[in-house]
Amino acid sequence: MADAIVIWGELLWDRFPDGDQLGGAPANVAWHLGQVGSWPQLVTRVGDDDDGRRALEILSQLVDTELVQIDRERATGEVTVRLEAGEPRYTLHAGRAWERIACTPAVLTALETAGVFVYGTLAQRTPEGLAGWREAVASTRCTKVCDLNLRPTDQYSVAIAEAVAAADVIKVNDRELAALRDWLGWADPLTTLRNQARVVAVTHGDRGSTLYSEHGPIEIPGVPAAHAGGDNVGCGDAYLAILVHGLTSGWALADSGAAASRYAAAVAGARGATPLFEPEHLHDLLEPS
Repeated sequence: MADAIVIWGELLWDRFPDGDQLGGAPANVAWHLGQVGSWPQLVTRVGDDDDGRRALEILSQLVDTELVQIDRERATGEVTVRLEAGEPRYTLHAGRAWERIACTPAVLTALETAGVFVYGTLAQRTPEGLAGWREAVASTRCTKVCDLNLRPTDQYSVAIAEAVAAADVIKVNDRELAALRDWLGWADPLTTLRNQARVVAVTHGDRGSTLYSEHGPIEIPGVPAAHAGGDNVGCGDAYLAILVHGLTSGWALADSGAAASRYAAAVAGARGATPLFEPEHLHDLLEPS
C-alpha cells in the first residue's frame, strides 16, 4: 500500500466562546495523521480571506496543503460551538467555500498513487460537493475510509448511502447508527454496514469502541481523559486518524483500536480538536500495550 493518504472534506474554524480553534472533521483527521508521522494530503476549499490564510498557515505545519483550493467568491467555513456538559453543540454557517470542493486534475493525480482515501459525509451535502466527491471516489482503486460524522440537519440520504456503499472501512458512533435507522429506513444499521465494509468501527464515547471485521468483534476499552478542563471536540476524528495510521502501518486491528482509544482520550483532555503533543507523549500513546 502506498504511503500517501488523501483526505477529502471541510476545513473550518470552530468559534468557541473563549476563542477560535481550527476544525472540520477531515482537516482534524489530517492534522493527527501528520502529527504521528503519516503523509496526509488534504483536499478542501477555503476562502481568499484572512481566515483561510491563517488556517493554511497552521495546518501546513503537519499536512500537505498543495491540494487545497482557494475560492474567490465564498468565505472560509466556520461553525459556532457551545459546550453542554462537555459535549459540543454546533451551529454551522452555510454557503461557504468547503461546500463546493472540486475534483481537480491535481486531485486525480494524487489519487492515482494514494494508498487510502478518507472522506466524511458533510462536504457532499450540496450538489456541487456531491459531484466533486463522486468524481474523486470513482477515479481511485485505493482503500476508502468513510467517517459518517452525521449531523441532525444533514439528512441527505443519497449522499450518505453512496458514501457508505463506496467504503472499505467505516467509522460510526452509537448516535449515528440510530440516525441511519431513522433516516435511511435500515432495520439493522450495523448489519447493513458490516455487509458493505471490511472493517466497521463503532465508537461508544468514553465507554470505548467495538471493531468489526471478518474475524468477529473486538472490544476496545474506553480510556479516561488525561486532564480536566478539556472537551470532546474532535475525539472521533482523532480516533479515526490513529485507526487509519495503524492499519496502514501493518498493525493488528486490536492494537490499532487500542492506540486510537488512548489518543482520542488525550485529545479529550485538551481544548479544541487539534492539540499538539510532545514526541515522548506520542510514543506512549502509540506504543502497543
